[in-house]
Amino acid sequence: MAADAQFRDFSLPSASGETVTLSRDPSVQLHVLCFLGTECPLARVYGPRLQKMSEEFSERGVQFIGVISNVQDSMEDVQRYVSEHSIGFPVARDYDGQLAQSAGATRTPEIFVLDRSGAIVYQGRIDDQYQPGVMRNEATQHDLRDAVNALLAGQSPKQSHTQAVGCLIGRARQEPTDFSVTYCNQIARILDQHCVECHRKGEIGPFVLDDFDEVVGWADMSLEVIDQGRMPPWHASPEHGQFANSRFMPDEDKLALQRWVSAGMPYGDPKDLPPPKELVTGWRLPREPDVVLSMSDRPFAIPAEGTVEYQYFVVDPGFTEDKWVSAAEVIPGNRGVVHHCIAFTRPPDGSSFREIGLLSAYVPGQIRSPLPEGYAQKVPAGSRIVFQMHYTPSGKPEEDVTKIGLVLSDPQSVTHEVIALGGVQQEFEIPPGAEQHVVDGKISWFPSDGKLLAIMPHMHLRGKSYEFRAVRDDGQPETLLKVPHYDFNWQHNYEFTSPLSLTDVKELEFSAVFDNSTHNPSNPDPNELVTWGDQTWQEMAVTFLAVARPIDSPEPTASEPATEQELAQQAEQRAKNEQKATEFASEYLQRFDKNEDGVLTSHELPHSVRMFSYWQLDHNGDEQITKDEIYQSALSRFENP
Repeated sequence: MAADAQFRDFSLPSASGETVTLSRDPSVQLHVLCFLGTECPLARVYGPRLQKMSEEFSERGVQFIGVISNVQDSMEDVQRYVSEHSIGFPVARDYDGQLAQSAGATRTPEIFVLDRSGAIVYQGRIDDQYQPGVMRNEATQHDLRDAVNALLAGQSPKQSHTQAVGCLIGRARQEPTDFSVTYCNQIARILDQHCVECHRKGEIGPFVLDDFDEVVGWADMSLEVIDQGRMPPWHASPEHGQFANSRFMPDEDKLALQRWVSAGMPYGDPKDLPPPKELVTGWRLPREPDVVLSMSDRPFAIPAEGTVEYQYFVVDPGFTEDKWVSAAEVIPGNRGVVHHCIAFTRPPDGSSFREIGLLSAYVPGQIRSPLPEGYAQKVPAGSRIVFQMHYTPSGKPEEDVTKIGLVLSDPQSVTHEVIALGGVQQEFEIPPGAEQHVVDGKISWFPSDGKLLAIMPHMHLRGKSYEFRAVRDDGQPETLLKVPHYDFNWQHNYEFTSPLSLTDVKELEFSAVFDNSTHNPSNPDPNELVTWGDQTWQEMAVTFLAVARPIDSPEPTASEPATEQELAQQAEQRAKNEQKATEFASEYLQRFDKNEDGVLTSHELPHSVRMFSYWQLDHNGDEQITKDEIYQSALSRFENP
C-alpha cells in the first residue's frame, strides 16, 4: 500500500483481552501502527524504544498500536512479549493476517503512520541502525521520529517511504501442490543437520526450527537468510582448506528447501521422519570437566538497549602446580545477550612474549572440535583466567554469569603442547573513503616442528576480507584460509580437519582488507582516517593461531665459541637494541600516562594491551607498570624477535 493510500478500519483482539480499533477521539492526530513479531530479534530490540516514543508523543495526540500477524505467534506469545518488554500501548493479534496483507506489511518491525483520515503518510523503518546482517552502534537517521514531528508541525515528512528491515511476516500455509519434497522425507533432516543446533529451545537462535508449525511460519525468512549467505554462519571459501567445524550448506539442500516452500510446505508421512537427533544440552566436552570456573560470583547486568563496552573478569583458579588442559569450553549463562566470549590464561610472570594464552572461546553457532589424543595446553601454576565478554542488548534487562569448564590431562600422557600465538599489525592508517585498503602482517615466531591447528582472524566493522598464507621453503606462498566476506558479528575460529605441518614453512603471513567507503553499510564514518584502536569504530588487524609442538622437541645444540669479530658484532647489536628499547619505553609511557605520574595502571591502557600483554609488562605483579619494566620487556622482544 503506497503512502497517502487509505487504510481500512479494523477490529482485532488484544493481548489484554480488549478490542483494538482506530481511535475516534478527535484529540488523536496520528496513529502509528507497528507490525511486530514476538520472536523477531529486531522487534524485541525496538519494542522498548517504541514504548518510549509512545509515552513521549501521547500528549501530542499520537496513538501507537502494535499488530502481530505471524502465523506462528500465539496469543500467549503476544502476552509474553508485551509483559517482557513492558509495552503499554495496545498490541493486537491479526489472526488471519488480513490486516498485514491489505496494508502491504511484509516485515517486523514495519511502521505505518496514519493521519486523521486514515491515509498512510509514512511507511517503513524506525531508524537506520540495522540492515540485513549489519548493526551500527547507534542510528544516524531517525525516520519515524522525524516523520511524526514533521506531521505534527503541519509539514510533510522528508521521506514518506523507507525500506523496512527485519523478519519476514510468517504467512498461513497454502494448499500443497507437490508432495515429492515434504517436511518428513527431507526438510526435517536438512534442518537437523544445519539449523537445529542453534534454533531450538534454550539456544542462541531467536526461534526454533524443530517444530513443524514454527518451521512453516519462519520458512520465508529462513530461505532469505540462506540465499543471502547469512545462515548457516560460515565465511571461509571452500576453495582453500578443509575445516572440522565447517557449516557449509550444499546447494542441493538449499534447492530442496526452495522447492518445498514453493509447493506449499507439505508435511508428508510421519514414518519418513528421521530419528530424533541427539543434541547436547550441557557441556560439549569429552567428559565432565575437572574444573568449572564462573566469571564472577554475581551476575553482570546487561541493559535493555545501547552499547555495552567489552567487559573483563579475572578469576583465580587456585592452581598451585602446572596444569595440562586437553579440552576447554565456555558456556554463556545467557545466550540471548552474549555475542562472544574469549577466555585467556594470564601467567604470574612476564617471561614470554610469544604466547598469548588463548584458552577457549564461545561464538554463537560454533562448536569447538576436540584436540587430538595427547594434545594439551599448559596453564602455569599461579595463572589467572581472564574472561573477555562482549554483550549485545536484547530489548529487555538481562543478566549473565558465563563459565568455563576444563578437562585436565595426566602430564605423562601429553605428547604435544598446544600454544596460542598472535599476529598483530598496528602500524596502519586507512584513508577516508578507501574501499580496498590492505594491511599485511605476519606471525613473528612459530615452532618449526609445530603443527597448525586453527586460525582465528579479527577485525572490526570495516573488515572486508581476509587471507592467511604459508610461505614454504621454496618461497611459494600457499593460501590456507580465505574469508571473502568478513563479518564482525561472527568471530569464527577455523579449525583444520587435520593438523598442518610447519616443518617446511618459512613464514606465516596474513592480509586484512578494510572498506572505509560509503559502500560499507557497517562503516561508522567513511570520512574518518582510521587507525588501530580498541573500539569498534576503530580497527584491528589481528590473527590468533593454535599450534601444537612436540613435548620432546630436542634442545638446541651448543655452538662453537664466538670469535672476537662476532662478539664485537653482538655487542654492537646489543647497544642498538638497548637504544631502541629506551626510545620505545619513553614513547610508550608518554603515550598512555594520562595522569603523568610516571607509571601506568590498567585503566590507562587500551583493552588490547590489557588482553594481550599487561601481565607481560607488569613483571612484579604490583598492578603498576614502570618505565624500567617497559624497557626490559622491549629489550627482551628486540633480542628475541
